[in-house]
Amino acid sequence: TRQLRLLVSVQGTNTGGRFSPDGGRIAMVLSGEGNSEIYVSNTEGRMISRLTRNPAVKASPCWSPDGTRLVFTSEPGPQLYIMPAAAGAFPQRLTSSISRYCAEPDWCRWDPSKIAFTVAQGRGYQIAVYDFSTGRAETVSQAPLDAIEPCWLADGRHLIYTAREANQRRLILFDTETKRATPVSPSALGKCSQASYWIQ
Repeated sequence: TRQLRLLVSVQGTNTGGRFSPDGGRIAMVLSGEGNSEIYVSNTEGRMISRLTRNPAVKASPCWSPDGTRLVFTSEPGPQLYIMPAAAGAFPQRLTSSISRYCAEPDWCRWDPSKIAFTVAQGRGYQIAVYDFSTGRAETVSQAPLDAIEPCWLADGRHLIYTAREANQRRLILFDTETKRATPVSPSALGKCSQASYWIQ
């Protein structure tokens, strides 16, 4: 119907909304209580519960494939943190071989051992993949300027990221094994970014 409905609106920041894999909950970042914190609500934006309680800036919550955990970005760094999707739990830093800027995580629903994220590389940004089986992260993209905002596809091998150049943003299909990058958004669409993949 293309109709918009207000879901959550509190004083301050209202960002990062993300449905759980089963479609029953929404994770989000709100700052109505002073600091940006991770919250979870039902699908109507009600029964909102606060998960994090510390002064660090937080962003980009993403659910684990089984819906029991969340990965998100938090200062300092920023770095990636994981915590149970229940109130009263404590986040733990996702330790990897990358100690600089790590943000915009996407937990692969079809291969739970992988989390893709944006990482600072040189003077720009690239896509990295964390592998739980090795406990290490590897930078996988080699975009000429910036590769940001990764989103996994259903095969657990390909992802779509935003290629950010001077005055252009394009969506790129990327093979994490062969490292082949293929543009998928035509220039006629203008600036394209923040892809999200859905499968019925």
